[in-house]
Amino acid sequence: MSRIEPSQLHVVIDDQAQVEPAVLARLVDQITFSGANPSVLRDQSDVLEEVIQLHSSGSVIVVDSRLVTGQAMMDALIRGQWSTNAALVRKSESGNFASAARVANKQVLSAASEHHRVSAPNYEQLGLVRIGSSEQSLRALKEARSYIAELAHAGSMAEMLTVIMVRAALPVAPLEPTGFCERPRKEFDAAIAHADSQDDEEIRMRRALRSNDGFYSTFVLRKLSARVTMIALKRGWTPNQITLASLAISAIAAALFMTGNHLALAVGAVLVQLSIIVDCSDGEVARYTGVSSQLGAWLDAATDRVKEYALYAGLAFGAARHGDNFWRIAMALVVLQTVRHLADYNFVAIRGARESALVEMPLTQSVDNGVASAGSLMDTSASLNSRRAIYWLKRVIYLPIGERWLIISVGALLGSPRLVFSVLWVAGLFGLAYVTFGRVMRSRRWTHQQEISGCDIVERQIDAGFLMSWFLGDGSHPLAGRFGWAVPSILRFIELGLIAAVCRYHEIGYLWLFAVAFHHYDTMYRALAGYEYPIELTRFGLGVEIRVALFTLFAVGFVIPFDAALLIGGLYFTAIFVVLASRQWFVQLTSVN
Repeated sequence: MSRIEPSQLHVVIDDQAQVEPAVLARLVDQITFSGANPSVLRDQSDVLEEVIQLHSSGSVIVVDSRLVTGQAMMDALIRGQWSTNAALVRKSESGNFASAARVANKQVLSAASEHHRVSAPNYEQLGLVRIGSSEQSLRALKEARSYIAELAHAGSMAEMLTVIMVRAALPVAPLEPTGFCERPRKEFDAAIAHADSQDDEEIRMRRALRSNDGFYSTFVLRKLSARVTMIALKRGWTPNQITLASLAISAIAAALFMTGNHLALAVGAVLVQLSIIVDCSDGEVARYTGVSSQLGAWLDAATDRVKEYALYAGLAFGAARHGDNFWRIAMALVVLQTVRHLADYNFVAIRGARESALVEMPLTQSVDNGVASAGSLMDTSASLNSRRAIYWLKRVIYLPIGERWLIISVGALLGSPRLVFSVLWVAGLFGLAYVTFGRVMRSRRWTHQQEISGCDIVERQIDAGFLMSWFLGDGSHPLAGRFGWAVPSILRFIELGLIAAVCRYHEIGYLWLFAVAFHHYDTMYRALAGYEYPIELTRFGLGVEIRVALFTLFAVGFVIPFDAALLIGGLYFTAIFVVLASRQWFVQLTSVN
């Protein structure tokens, strides 16, 4: 593999353990091959001062000299594009209190050192931390100088620096290893032999695969997509090219569905599976090569929505050619999936803000502030998740995209759009009820402090026109309560549900429905990324209350025939919410990247 030269990358090896020269030389060689020139220090204060000095010109990685892993894993750790602090950790029930950590909601909530203890630890630290290049991180490092200087022995500085970041209430992302990754105190030869015996390409491929997919994606799709990924890597295809290829394949499948012909449905069913296999590959290539970007993530998510809703439309159109009207349920599925997805993303974001809110603690405090129970029901659910069968059953009930597209393919292969729509509707409603119940029960235990409510995320999604903007213009935070995460979904249900209900015999209304549903996805993605929806597009989009009022007027025959109004409105909102908004998003993200 060719060597990559990251810009402004600094690595410091903490060799307080003074490992054997051969062990240290191997670690230095690995880091050098990964594109950095490490410095080796053996005093705790020297390590801290070196990190502070290097911090001004970029992120700094501190590695314990005892860390033993393979070259593929070291490449991932050194070359990784992380924008914030990060620490190498793994799940563990180990009794090594000095290396313990508590991780939840993709964040290190508490970390241990030789002088600090963690309540309810569930991970262990492995001796590597990355300090992001932020002013807050630098300030925390400088404030820790006197504390470190007073310690006779600080222990591993990778762990101490993690403690410093967490105690300063700065986010630290957990990095989990793939393959062999240990920090032995002796018998380094055996550990090194084990690490070197690994297949680096296999490790890189395993890291490229997503670890939190659904059942069908994990056990079927990812095994096939890995082969596509290897072809893509050999041919030099970019993740975005693969994403667009998946979109094109789905478009062909939707066009075949529109014929309503049994043979065309069968071919379309195969293409649907090919499309999602290719779609899995784009993320794998991005993770394998380290070229992931916010633009690529947005393009992948946006095209997923376009593809799925195009497949619904294709099936409904083809069935209508043979006398079956499934437009009503196709529109209902758009409403259901939009409401579900917005609730999914917003709940996870708000849960992270509320349950993972870091509170500053002094370094002189030896034990953290403890961990609160999520409630007996949620604690029981978390305990059951440790059972593999129950975990996968819950993943299937959730009905992720792999399972949904499998239903589409099976139904199309059998020549039965009715089967597709019926199973998706029943399974989707059951999944929505299941996850909503659990989220409501969990939300009941959240506190109301506005500063940790995450309300800014959901308030960016209100999509207010001038009337609601005037009402909300007092600077208050109406969505700071426990259930604020559900409000965008409720507003989308009102608007999209009205469109679907009124247009059940007006298939042209699907275009209006699609454009508005895409808009709400777009608004959510921007909010989660910390962006406001562009004010000029908000004006052209009218706002939720104006759109609902306008749609209602058209429905009762105001000015022009309803079908003509649906066509004009659908084309107008597609131009604003899909074409112009996507162009603006693309320009914004490419300028950032």
